Amino acid sequence: MFQSFKNLKISERAGEILKAIAKTDITCNGREYTAASGVVTMTAHGIGNLICVTVGDSMAEDEEKVMRGLEGRIGCAIGDAEIIHLERCGRPHPRMKGSRSFIQFEIFEECA
Repeated sequence: MFQSFKNLKISERAGEILKAIAKTDITCNGREYTAASGVVTMTAHGIGNLICVTVGDSMAEDEEKVMRGLEGRIGCAIGDAEIIHLERCGRPHPRMKGSRSFIQFEIFEECA
């Protein structure tokens, strides 16, 4: 599953969305952590929802369940979501024991 994150692409609107988000109030709605992942959901008031995902290369079955649940929530495959930030880190994540590298990305869902 970790290999599937190699195909993530940044949205063409990423810069525009990030600038708009920087001007809004943001509320954290929830955090879900496993040994090798973290999913933080937020609302950028008046603009949309953000989901910040961190996944270590040490992910296992628990993390795969979290990613499938995330896809169910956003209604599409993670690779098809609107990614507005992507960072690949070639070092261990400080909280994820056994990781050698990790990926962090943000998914944006616009208000209807």
